[in-house]
Amino acid sequence: MTDNVAVLQGYTQELLCENWSLDLNVLVRPDTDTDGEFKAWCMDEQEFIRVSGWLFTITDVEGS
Repeated sequence: MTDNVAVLQGYTQELLCENWSLDLNVLVRPDTDTDGEFKAWCMDEQEFIRVSGWLFTITDVEGS
């Protein structure tokens, strides 16, 4: 699979999710509430994952 799979399903907003041990580059739908648990496309592993937003510092990547 490629990122295009996620984009075609509406996952167009790129986020960087960081904590003490993990950095995730993900795509989410623009209306996603990142305070709770949410579905995201992992750009590194090329698969959908569930992210517990309260465990990360989340930054919106400009230009996505």
